[in-house]
Amino acid sequence: MNNSGCLRREFYVNTASYCRVMGVVSAVTFGLYRVEGGGTVGMLSVCWENLGNDVVPQMHAYYDSWRVLASFSDVLARMSEVTGKPCSPDEFCQILLDCGFVNRVEPGLADGVQLS
Repeated sequence: MNNSGCLRREFYVNTASYCRVMGVVSAVTFGLYRVEGGGTVGMLSVCWENLGNDVVPQMHAYYDSWRVLASFSDVLARMSEVTGKPCSPDEFCQILLDCGFVNRVEPGLADGVQLS
């Protein structure tokens, strides 16, 4: 995938109200964003859902973002290293930061969903 002209690595933590509507505990959206003209090239999300007694992450990628997903091999490699208990939203955000993503949301604007 040719990423020229794209600011490849941005993410944001979704608001609690969005998560309530979507029926998830927490969510992080990430993808490719155009430098010039704005807009997205493709977006993915990891949502934390209740599964039995645990809160676990699940990746969501609509078909039009599969090419973007394929371009994030470094993120997928880091995700594959997670063992033991599921990673938290903060831990996933750290993976994104370590892979060169930029947090689009200013500090203090996220509404701090706590996982049990």
